[in-house]
Formats: sequence, structure tokens, C-alpha cells
Amino acid sequence: MKLRLFSLIAALGASILLVPAGSAQELPYQIFERYLEPLAQQIGMPGLSAVIVRNGRIEWEKGYGHADLENKISATPDTPYPIGGVTQAMTAVLLGVCTDRHLLDVDTGIRRWVPTFPSDASVRQVLAHASEGRFVFDAARYLALTAVVEQCLGKPYRVAVADELLERLALTASVPGLDLGQASGQAARELFDADRISRYQRQLARVAVPYRIDRSGRAVRSEYPDYGVDASGGMVSTARDLALFESELDDDNGVPLSLSTLTKMWTPFVSSDGVATPTGQGWFVQTSSNVRLVWTFGHIPDAASALILKMPSKRLTLVLLANSGGLADTYRLEQGDIANSPFVKIFLRLFI
Repeated sequence: MKLRLFSLIAALGASILLVPAGSAQELPYQIFERYLEPLAQQIGMPGLSAVIVRNGRIEWEKGYGHADLENKISATPDTPYPIGGVTQAMTAVLLGVCTDRHLLDVDTGIRRWVPTFPSDASVRQVLAHASEGRFVFDAARYLALTAVVEQCLGKPYRVAVADELLERLALTASVPGLDLGQASGQAARELFDADRISRYQRQLARVAVPYRIDRSGRAVRSEYPDYGVDASGGMVSTARDLALFESELDDDNGVPLSLSTLTKMWTPFVSSDGVATPTGQGWFVQTSSNVRLVWTFGHIPDAASALILKMPSKRLTLVLLANSGGLADTYRLEQGDIANSPFVKIFLRLFI
């Protein structure tokens, strides 16, 4: 696999040299599109949806493969997928909203809201996956932020994310939890009016079918876990909706939160011993070729994966969603280095 990826990157460099200069403005998008599909096929990804946003506009989008292999339903930029840990970035934005409304100080100890939390960490430390005083990616501890969101906004987490993000930002294809379309979600459905539930269920009927990739590289239909939504995971969205979400963050208009709060969110957390973590508040943060990268990922093993990469200084964002684990499997993204992803290697080669 590594050898094939090296060959792909080498071919990418040759392509950049061979394309006529007159097409330079569209060149990065053309080459990215050219290499994305074979890379997805090599890794074993039944369906992939991709969007690139620049300056608040979708500059390029594409669907590859199938959202449903058995029924030959193509993946598109508007295909819904469970996004797993990308939900954590939405949680961070909700807590940023609380901060802007003077309802929360992120340096307050989380035990104020969750008395049983295993360490005397601040909300900021939990957002940075640094509740032990150093960086340790721990989705279970991040889940504790559910109670902070609910108490500062005065409503259940899924209602908070629906009201403050999905409705406010017109993310009309996104859904706060797969269970809203399942028998187990009856109590959750009672939190919303009939119109919202009807809209959510229409989107859930279109959710990409999950697959695992067996040892021979064959896609085998699998199942999504049966759970709702919390601060750590559970949201359902599309590449286009996430592109809109990211565009709203890039606009300095105070919606959904202020630029000053967002800037702090995208600044690496520094522990008491002066060591910077690869995380800000709810996002990973690192630098490549002197360009700041802000990113997040989701991984539902043998079912789905998601990746969002931002270059704030360039107002450039990449959104990738898949109905297998291929965007996250084996790349150790939880360790904090987005450059481990072959998709990102190609993207950075083209856009930095």
C-alpha cells in the first residue's frame, strides 16, 4: 500500500509539471479529482463524497462509487453519512456559543457539571483531550461535555445542536442522531415537532449503507452502531452541509460564534509544563510548510469515516465522507498528525 501511495504521489508531481500553464487556476482541482478515485479504490472504499470550499464557496465537489452497492445508488456530495467524531467539533462550537453569551468560562473545572469526572480538569482541557495534563485522545472523556452543553444552553444536547447549528445555519440535510429513524428513538422523536421529524426521517432514509472491507478487499455490508447522539459522536450530515458549516465559521459575522472565540478554539492548548498539544478546543491544530492546519475526523470502524481539513489563512476547506473506515483506518489520526492520511498528502501537495 505504501509503495502504491508513493507511486501515486510521484505521478502527481509529474502531472503538475506537464499541465499547460494556462490552466493553472483550475489545475489543483483537476489533479485532485484525477487521483482521488484510484486512491479510494486502492484503499477499498465503496462510496466517497468530497467537497472543496474556498472563500466561502464550493469550488469543487464530487461523488465516487456507491452509497449503496447492492442497489447501485451512487454516492454524491449530498449523500448523508454518520460523521462520528466530527461531532466533537460541533460540540466545541456549541460551547463557543455559550462562551459568547457569557454562560461559560472554559477554564472552570468540569466537575461543576460532571461531579464524577475522573480528574480535576477544566472544560478547556477536556476539549483539548488533555484532561490528564497531557494529550491523550479519549472520546469517552469528551462525552462528559454533553452535560456542559445541556446545562449552559438549557436543553438536551440533540435539541441544542439542532437549534443552534442545524436550524440557525440552514444545515437542512443534517440529522441529530441515527436513532431518530429507528424504533429505539421514540423518546428522542418526542423532542421535536412533526415537521422536523419528517425532514430528519427523509434524510435518514437516504443514509449511505455501511461496509467493512474484508481481507480480500471486498466490501461486505455491515451495520451502524445503535446509539443516539452526544458530545462525542452521533451526528449525521452530508459533505455539502459540512461545507456550509465550515463556510459559516470562516465568515467573520459572529454567526454562530465570534471570531475571537473561534481563534482561541483553533489555538493549540498549552499544558501547565509548557508543552503544546496537537489540539485546540474540539479541533486538531498543526502546521505544515508554515501553514496552519485545523482539522477533525470521525471513525466508525467497519462502517463510516469522515475528515475535514481547513487552512484558515487560505480560507480553504476539504470535506471527505465515506461509508467505510477507509478515511481513518491505519492512519493513527487520533495521535494528532493529519499528514498520515494519503488523501491529505495529495491535498497539501496541491494546495500549499
